[in-house]
This record gives sequence, structure tokens and C-alpha cells, in this order.
Amino acid sequence: MTEYNLPNENEDIFLTPNQAAKILNISLATFKKFIYQGKIKTLKTPGGHHRILKKDLLSMTNESIVCDLSDELTKKNVNDIVDELLENLKNRRKFCKAHDSSVAEISLKIAKKMNFSSEQMNHLRMAALLHDIGFLGISETILHKSDQLSKMDYFVVKTHPLIGEEILNAINRLKELSPIIRQHHERYDGKGYPDGLAKKDICREARIIALAEAFDSMTAEDSYRKPLSRKAALDTIEKEAGKQFDPEVVKIFSENCKGQ
Repeated sequence: MTEYNLPNENEDIFLTPNQAAKILNISLATFKKFIYQGKIKTLKTPGGHHRILKKDLLSMTNESIVCDLSDELTKKNVNDIVDELLENLKNRRKFCKAHDSSVAEISLKIAKKMNFSSEQMNHLRMAALLHDIGFLGISETILHKSDQLSKMDYFVVKTHPLIGEEILNAINRLKELSPIIRQHHERYDGKGYPDGLAKKDICREARIIALAEAFDSMTAEDSYRKPLSRKAALDTIEKEAGKQFDPEVVKIFSENCKGQ
């Protein structure tokens, strides 16, 4: 399981099992099950009560989701697995319900111009649909937060590519997608996350999805912020060629947009 170096903000706060279960949006009984199974580290008070550090919650979330997916999903058809994962994700997110399908649609239009094979197109389609699957491991308290995210909240959100990688690594038939999921927030100039990869060190699929996600996030009507016009969003994309985005991908996308 991935280890995360959390910032100092609030990391030493101890929570009761009930408080932790609410943050993770699971029942108290389920949370206690993880304690008894040794899947989460707790401190016992002199009175015998369990307490958990806030910083340990993320690790607990990753492990529980990965275990659940490994047990319940690996025997199903690949398309059924993808559909079930997406349904779970849609149920957790307040905004951007159509985001994943829109990102997949944009990504495939770009890939077609880049002469992807049928197999490569299908591979990209699934990765684009599942690019944000790591949000399954992010607390709904953070996902649905109406005010500005704290430093800790933002740090946790930025772990979703790593959580997504772990989720897909737990499902044999989707393992090959995990590098794309991990890299979809990398930047062409090397200033992205989680690994600071640059240019062609970022896999081609991730470079495509990065642009498609950004464009849809800027223009989606059901976004958490006021949408931009397609022209304004395209202008932003073009200005980021060679910085946030692969210039080749930007050129293809721009030509396709202007031709519509």
C-alpha cells in the first residue's frame, strides 16, 4: 500500500471510531470490522476505547477499497467492472456527473487523429472513463465541501491518481490502465503531480486525457464553478501548449474544435 507524507495541518488530531466512520461515509460496524481485522492502526485509551489519528484515515481508505474491489470485482466482465466502478463514482460526486463520458469522448476524437489502433482506442476509452476513479478513496466530506479546501483537503484530493492506480492494480484485467491513471495530472513542463514527469516521459494516453479533462472541466454545465464558453476554454488550452499540455495534442484538439 502506498505511504503518504501528509502535511502537518491537523495530522495529530485523534478521532473516535464514530467520527472516523462518518468522515469515510461508512457504518460504524464496518469501521470496527477493519479495526478488529487489523487493517487500521488505533490507540487504546486507558478505558479501552479505540482512537485513530486523522492522518491514518487515508491509508485505511485505500486499503479497504482495494481489498473490496479485489474480492468483489475481479471475476466479472471487464465492461461490467468499468460500469460498476463508474456507478459508484457517480453516486459519490455531487458535481460533474457526465464528466467521465465527456472526457472519454474528447480523448477518442484526439486519438483518432493520432491514428490509434482499435485496441489502443479501447484501452484509452476505459482509462478516460476511469481517470478519476481514485475519488472513491476520498472522503465525501471533502468532495462535497462548499467552501474553499484547506491545505490538508487539497493534499488529500491530489492523492486521487495514486489511489486510482491502487484500485486498478487490484483488478487484474484493468492493471494495464494504472500507469495512465497515475499520470493524468502530470504536466508537459514537469510541474504536475504525483511524480513531476515531463514531455514524453508521460504516457501518450495520459497526455490526451489531461487535456480532455481540463477542457470538459472548464466548459461543463454541471461543474462546481461557472462554465467558460468553448472559445474561452480553447484559448486557455492553446496558451498552455508546451506548458501544461502536449503541443501536438493541443494542435490536434484545436484544429478539431475549430472545424466543428
